Amino acid sequence: MIKNCREQHEALKAQLEQGRDRLLEIHSNGGEKAQELAESIEEQDDDTNLIAFAMNLFDIIGINQDDRGDNMIVLTPSDHMLVPDFPGLSEDGITITFDREVALAREDAQFITWEHPLIRNGLDLILSGDTGSSTISLLKNKALPVGTLLVELIYVVEAQAPKQLQLNRFLPPTPVRMLLDKNGNNLAAQVEFETFNRQLNAVNRHTGSKLVNAVQQDVHAILQLGEAQIEKSARALIDAARNEADEKLSAELSRLEALRAVNPNIRDDELTAIESNRQQVMESLDQAGWRLDALRLIVVTHQ
Repeated sequence: MIKNCREQHEALKAQLEQGRDRLLEIHSNGGEKAQELAESIEEQDDDTNLIAFAMNLFDIIGINQDDRGDNMIVLTPSDHMLVPDFPGLSEDGITITFDREVALAREDAQFITWEHPLIRNGLDLILSGDTGSSTISLLKNKALPVGTLLVELIYVVEAQAPKQLQLNRFLPPTPVRMLLDKNGNNLAAQVEFETFNRQLNAVNRHTGSKLVNAVQQDVHAILQLGEAQIEKSARALIDAARNEADEKLSAELSRLEALRAVNPNIRDDELTAIESNRQQVMESLDQAGWRLDALRLIVVTHQ
């Protein structure tokens, strides 16, 4: 019997070695999740919004763009950039492409995605500066009296914390839009941003300066009304983030404590680290706040 078992074992072992390892195949190809990831990457590659966004971003920063054909663009610094040295852009310039196949075929072409340092650094530069933080526009709408004043405010609710806490899981920098009239009524829910934005017309610097001087006191009064209203919205976001963080991190701690009851390899310092992380996250969320990030003054006209 032992001899027969050994022979069957050797035969089965040889069959497994020469055949397919289905378990390995399942773990190697990733299954449906891998397919979904591949489709998501392909969808991003076909998205033309990035191209338009990047070109506009480079224009704002002051980066020269030279189309070299074959889906490649050469970027070079200009004399009127927002900063003397832009991270990732050498004095000799760089070649970029939005086409993955071109990037694979050309070693000198950098493939631009939403995560590329040029895009990331550009966004950080714009968001950390005053560029685009205030503007004035005219709204041609005969349904409203001439001279009607609206102030559009963009607040950002955020919390400052070390990166290792990964606070963005619970409270990423979150914009809150308000559209206030002279009486402090918030019309943002009734007036969608993109639709409203298409109805607005820019004004030149001279006209804008005159309009601002004429309504300066009203604008300050509306800003005070906005400050009074933003607190409720911001607190709701912060409280929701705190509840989510407390629930998820406490569940993680409870899971590890239950695992330690049956697995002595779970060390006390692992539990201590998770509890410390939870406390730091909660403390950071307790200190979360909000700031006025952008303002747009809108004046109604019939012309």
